[in-house]
Amino acid sequence: MRWAGTRDADVCLRPRSVELVRWPVDAARRDELAAAGVPRLLLVGPGVTPPRLSPAEDWIRLPADERDVAARLQRLAAIDDRSRQRPRLRGTVLEHNGEWTIPDHAVAVLQVLVDRFCQLVPWADLEAALGSDVGHTAKAATRVASLRARLAPAGLAVRIVASRGVVLVPREPGRRS
Repeated sequence: MRWAGTRDADVCLRPRSVELVRWPVDAARRDELAAAGVPRLLLVGPGVTPPRLSPAEDWIRLPADERDVAARLQRLAAIDDRSRQRPRLRGTVLEHNGEWTIPDHAVAVLQVLVDRFCQLVPWADLEAALGSDVGHTAKAATRVASLRARLAPAGLAVRIVASRGVVLVPREPGRRS
């Protein structure tokens, strides 16, 4: 993902395709796709036990009717689309994969991050949202750190870009915040 400027604003919101993975033959590819947060449909051979699944996966036993495969692909794509929708903040309620209450002291910072979802928000902008003098990044950094754990259940993550700022993004399945 690139965070350079406003032209990249929705780069993390573009739809991803669901990948087909033969199980267990392509186990290593499954791991790579999982690390990248790509949804997967596992094609399980006859007599093979399917693995434990993550929320971004499903499986179907081969041979399978193409309509059944299409239905599972459509379901996985819909789940992925919902997890990547732009969040909304109404007062102290964050709407993303449900509703989540945010403490009053964190709302100003979160509002800036939500308004620029998937875009780099410079530290100076976060400081301004808090009414801090420019150069007092510690206060903004403390607010951002307190948001991390609160945003994980909502399917969101805060990424810090060294010395530049912060990006609010959809949380990748299996990745810690």
